[in-house]
Amino acid sequence: MRVKPLIKNANPVPDPAGLSERAAEELAALVGPGGATPAAAPRRSSRRGFVMAAVACGAAVAIGVFSLESDPAVPGAGPHPGVMVDEPSYGSTARLEGAADLIVRARLGAGHEETVDDVPTTLATAKVLATAKGEPAGDAIPVAYTTPGSGPETAGLGAGREYVLLLERGEGGRYFLVNTTQGWYAVEGGAAVAGRGNDVALSPGVRKALRLEAP
Repeated sequence: MRVKPLIKNANPVPDPAGLSERAAEELAALVGPGGATPAAAPRRSSRRGFVMAAVACGAAVAIGVFSLESDPAVPGAGPHPGVMVDEPSYGSTARLEGAADLIVRARLGAGHEETVDDVPTTLATAKVLATAKGEPAGDAIPVAYTTPGSGPETAGLGAGREYVLLLERGEGGRYFLVNTTQGWYAVEGGAAVAGRGNDVALSPGVRKALRLEAP
């Protein structure tokens, strides 16, 4: 801040009155006899102003993004129905079946809705008809799954229908689908039919144990 006024007020041509005769002659040879000062150099644009403008624009964009992510009206930002739950996805039959503690063919009964970790969850009793992996605790087991229609991705399960269920054992003896879209197959015409978004087929060994044909 102190250097700027010094530069601004500096006189590039010293006063001839204070010079010796020889110095005055040399100065006159350089700038002319009238002592005219050279034209000032063109002023350069301020880089600092450009940088500050860029920083301001970046801050505005960051504030806009933060507001969008924090807005409860945006899908996925609120608990109902926008909550998005991260789930593992399985790209092969071996990985999918390996993730399950229990694989059964069962008929799903009517259930009731609860809230688990701010997620609408249906708890229903499934009657076990056949088992391909694990040992169910009895002929009927409690199965918990995201309530259909409560969010962007929910299990398309309905009471009274048969399914192949790939389950993880949870607390309190409850079982949960290993994945909302890959943890169940509808039994139709004696075959296991995958739901929308699931392109992984069951292995021949699992189908045989559950008395199912190839789809």
